[in-house]
Amino acid sequence: MNTIEALIKPMPGAFYTVIVAYFILMAAIGYYSAKRTDTLREFFVMGGKAGAVVAGIAYFTTQYSMSTFMGCPATCYKVGFAGLTISVPGLVFSMIIPALLIGRKLIKLGHKYHFLTVADYLADRYESTGIRILQAILMILFLIPMMGAQTIGAGIILRTFTGAPEWVGIVTMGLIVIFYCLFGGIRGAMLTDVVQGLLMVATAVVTFIISVRMGGGFEAISRKLFEMNPEYLCHPGVGGIYGWPNYVSMIVLWSFFSIGQPTLFTKFFTMKNYKVMFKAIILGTLGMWLSATLIEWSGVNAIAFIPGLAGKDIDFVVPIILQSGVSPIISSLLIAGIMAAGMSTIDSLLIVSTGGIIRDIYQNVINKGATDAQVLKLSRVFVVLIGLLGIFFGLSRPATIFKVILFAFGGLGIWVAPILLGMYWKGATKHAAIISVIIGEILFVLMTLKYRSWALGFDPLIPAWIVTMIFMIVISFFTPKTSQETLKRHFGAS
Repeated sequence: MNTIEALIKPMPGAFYTVIVAYFILMAAIGYYSAKRTDTLREFFVMGGKAGAVVAGIAYFTTQYSMSTFMGCPATCYKVGFAGLTISVPGLVFSMIIPALLIGRKLIKLGHKYHFLTVADYLADRYESTGIRILQAILMILFLIPMMGAQTIGAGIILRTFTGAPEWVGIVTMGLIVIFYCLFGGIRGAMLTDVVQGLLMVATAVVTFIISVRMGGGFEAISRKLFEMNPEYLCHPGVGGIYGWPNYVSMIVLWSFFSIGQPTLFTKFFTMKNYKVMFKAIILGTLGMWLSATLIEWSGVNAIAFIPGLAGKDIDFVVPIILQSGVSPIISSLLIAGIMAAGMSTIDSLLIVSTGGIIRDIYQNVINKGATDAQVLKLSRVFVVLIGLLGIFFGLSRPATIFKVILFAFGGLGIWVAPILLGMYWKGATKHAAIISVIIGEILFVLMTLKYRSWALGFDPLIPAWIVTMIFMIVISFFTPKTSQETLKRHFGAS
């Protein structure tokens, strides 16, 4: 069995040169964005003026995190092609499905009523301060682990390329993202996403080419995998991990349930209009398909020439491919693409989490008289505080990157029930939404942490969400209805 210590070959000189230059560029974009961020709406949704290129690339870079560039290839390395055939279709449809189901309506409502967060929409639709508070609190609880998972990837990269302790990379990435979000808000996040997105695509393409070359070509790789274990080449993968219930769960999870992710939900509020949205979908989907397919296929190829990684060490597979396959300067530049995957997700998570506390709880509940200028100033304080919490979580590293993100993604996915029913059914009520979400979240956590058998082979989110939907529909029939005035705003005059 290979050990990480035996595989790592530090190259600190080239790595630090490239990464420092990259971080300076990100900071410069943050500084530029700060000059154009002087209102709360600019800080949280870019004033609703994002064009197709910025919106499309920002959407897919936010969806593509350390999970896509390190966690998913690591999972594919563990189970073989079965992992690749799950995550690719799931990720590709993660922009199309939300756009078709909720995007058009959110753009209209966001521009008309100046919604900035998920809770803004939910609180208005259900006429409820309670659901605003509940959504904000649960969102923060799940987003902080997701932020921490991104910093874990930075720690692994720094250890691979410099030999430095993982905590150094975790802290450094966290502080850099805090800096450019602190001043530039969502504009800084989305403009850096454009640079990061292009670099991510390049990294996926080159990593795939390197992995094929190092494996001796497609035929040699396939032959080697068959010799090692034929399960690498077929479903349900090594160890039977991806049987049909789990296979279906993963595809549905990454596509349909992205509707409940606040970082992706709020991207619709940033878009100028419907035409921009559809152009952004095409651009973003192409980026997702190309990047996901190639980077995760690289993880499968690596089984043939980097055998024996196990446990949390599987997260090192892509950095090791790059370190072994090209010159120090080129590999450092490409590894910046993976750093970009984490940074592009952290920045959006950070802005949305801050909105959950400052906009949804402070301005709308605690101090309704707070001006936008006061809220903007306080938002920057909380960017720092929440960012530090994400760093501390990353330092704890409780599991692999993929497992941490899967848990956080699932916890947020429960909210798809009140979002969809609120958008398409006039009969959905606030009491039903609050009660059903609480039940769904409790059930999800219990099945994830202790009672996995309750899920019947599916990901815990699937049965937990079905229960949430059932409770919400039933309870809605027995609780007070939403006022006609609010229904007209959301559904149009009857």
